[in-house]
Amino acid sequence: MLMGTSLFTSARERRLWFWALAVIVAIYATLGWARVLVDALRERGLLRVSFAGVVVLLVAAIVWQWLRARPDWRDIGVALGVGLAYWVAFLRIENPAERTHLIEYGILAALIHMALVERGRNGRPVPMPAALTVGLTAVLGLADEGIQAVLPNRVFDWIDVFFNAFAGFMVIVARLALAPVKGPGWRLWFMWLMAGAIGWGWSLDPGSIGPERLFEMLPFLPPVNLPAFSGVAAGGILVGVLHGLVLRRYLTQWPKWILASVAASAAFALVFFGVGWFDADLGFLLAIGLYGALAGVLQWWVLRARVPRAGWWVLASALGWLVSIPAGDLNGPPGWAAYGAITGAVMVWLLQQNVNE
Repeated sequence: MLMGTSLFTSARERRLWFWALAVIVAIYATLGWARVLVDALRERGLLRVSFAGVVVLLVAAIVWQWLRARPDWRDIGVALGVGLAYWVAFLRIENPAERTHLIEYGILAALIHMALVERGRNGRPVPMPAALTVGLTAVLGLADEGIQAVLPNRVFDWIDVFFNAFAGFMVIVARLALAPVKGPGWRLWFMWLMAGAIGWGWSLDPGSIGPERLFEMLPFLPPVNLPAFSGVAAGGILVGVLHGLVLRRYLTQWPKWILASVAASAAFALVFFGVGWFDADLGFLLAIGLYGALAGVLQWWVLRARVPRAGWWVLASALGWLVSIPAGDLNGPPGWAAYGAITGAVMVWLLQQNVNE
């Protein structure tokens, strides 16, 4: 119900802004003694246990509310992807105290986004509520660090500013991914991103394959760096399978996409062994450099009959691969998400062209 010319458009919007204000006040009010509490818990060996308990309770409450909406299997798949994204983020943040930023500012961002969406639904102009939410969360997080700069026992930290903004981004992506499906959009992009992060992050993680070693297949062939080679091959197949499953809803020829991805791994192997016959290092570098284009060409062959402007996919695949190599090597799965972020955005655009035409 609209509330005339009042500041809020509905009672629900007023409640959401109230709770958002309560959360930010609670965050700011605890800055003075939060470090003392964290240090006390750390000295008693209870910091990780306490953090895990809070996370479990929060996740249980979210899942309980979500299950009441009776999600279908697609919604469950997306929810698992969202949960895995948060799990990977928590693993990459070694300090439990810094992990709280994802929770605090994640809750704040969710409340702000729901309030902005409610406001727009009731007729008030709200341009790009998702981007506006991330921006507001970043500003509030920057103010948080500014307050800490003047406190005697705290310091300003740009890394924490980043985590605060990243928490808002994570929540917005999760909310858009779990929103009702209306066509190729945020949900497809998020699933595509997660498939790339999971597939490449696992397959190219040395810890999941074993220490690097040279493997001599035959006496007259050059030795092969088996973990590196098998990692790219396994990753190409795994990412192809996951992306094929994502495309089931939008592309009838999705099984051919999986076959094209397998063929791309085979083409990688041919380049690797062909050039590696003369120079193993050159063969691996050349195969790595060409993999994105090889996969793009073979996958383009599947797309071209159904998707207009499919030729852009070759460029997207090559660019996504080349950008994600250094990012993934430095940051693991979050870095390999760059492949899914770039190629997923292009895939959404291509499928939207198909719908419009």
